[in-house]
Amino acid sequence: MRPDRMAALLFAAALLLAALVPAVAGAGGPPEHSSASEKALEATKKPDNGKGGTTPEPTPTTVPSPEPTVTPATTPTALPSPEATVTPVPTETVASPGQDGSPWPGVLLALLLVGAGAAIGMHLRRPQEEAAAATVPPDAYQTMPPLHPPGFPAELAGRYDRVAFVGRGGLGQVFSAMRGDDGMTVAVKVPVSYDEATGKTFMREMRFQEDLVHPNIVRVRSVNILPIPFVEMEYLPRSLDSLKKPLPPAEALRIAAGIAAGLAYAHGRGIVHRDIKPGNILLADDLTPKIADWGTSTRPAETRETGAAGFTLAYAAPEQIDPERFGRTGAATDIYQLGAVLYEMATGKTPFAGEGAGELALAVRNAEPAPPSALDPALAGLDAVILRCLAKDPADRYRSAGEMLDAIRALEAGA
Repeated sequence: MRPDRMAALLFAAALLLAALVPAVAGAGGPPEHSSASEKALEATKKPDNGKGGTTPEPTPTTVPSPEPTVTPATTPTALPSPEATVTPVPTETVASPGQDGSPWPGVLLALLLVGAGAAIGMHLRRPQEEAAAATVPPDAYQTMPPLHPPGFPAELAGRYDRVAFVGRGGLGQVFSAMRGDDGMTVAVKVPVSYDEATGKTFMREMRFQEDLVHPNIVRVRSVNILPIPFVEMEYLPRSLDSLKKPLPPAEALRIAAGIAAGLAYAHGRGIVHRDIKPGNILLADDLTPKIADWGTSTRPAETRETGAAGFTLAYAAPEQIDPERFGRTGAATDIYQLGAVLYEMATGKTPFAGEGAGELALAVRNAEPAPPSALDPALAGLDAVILRCLAKDPADRYRSAGEMLDAIRALEAGA
């Protein structure tokens, strides 16, 4: 048994013993010593009358007898007068609990018994509580929420308040936060991990995004590598993923035109995105599209890679799946992906579907998508633009995002 439990049990036993001893002593008979008043009363009693008891001295009344009654003036055995007062000597009094009629000894006894019972109960209950506590995770006892959500770097805690996780994009994760200096709500993107490969990709995205300033590209407010690499951007709570599809054709064309304008601007600076999809298109309050997450972007003129580091299969271009057959990724890759996004906005479905990744990848490489008008005859005007974007050979697509933008605007004007 643990020492602290042994001490608690001994203390409880001592309390119980202290409570019971006086009670037993009081119940065993009269005390060994009497007070002075009790001795005086004993002196007034006559000897045994032969019947096993003593008879107290009768009161001074006249009893008829042949002889006259003579009352001594003073005798050692005379009863004290009614007015006489006998004062007990305090030092000679040894009274048992409750003998004087006071309730306090009983109350004290009850309190001692209750205390001893409570101590014993706590001792018996403690092993059960400890066994139950052993099955509870340590963090279950946390009474206050953490200052910032998991994944948000402690090094940035002094800069931002009201941090909340938003989502993950590429090799980074995004949080909404309120800037401590001016109270503005912004989006903060930090690397998912801090290994060398992730760090290089994140730094490349920072460099690309800092150079892109356009109404249809998420605005970067601050880029820094200290105290850790991070990007601070404008905060847009909705994405194209959140809109219920299909959209009205005019609204689908307006959003597609904004995306094409942002891509044309980026392509003009030698940067391609390579992961255009609804989740990477953020929306302002008026549904103005803004391209986000440039983590898989690259400058084709500065790299020899023939495939993308990452992409979403449902919107992937054939060259991302089979670069040996269709060539390197480039601006035409973004045009294909924008065509797939416009197809979904107009029809509510992606261009290709499959039971698994292999079947879907095979369809992207070899199958032809059904024209939008096959799903909804009212979309016949969009067939030419969308099917040209989705051509297998990159050379058969629009030659630039600007050319695609002109085709969309012509459709808007004729609608």
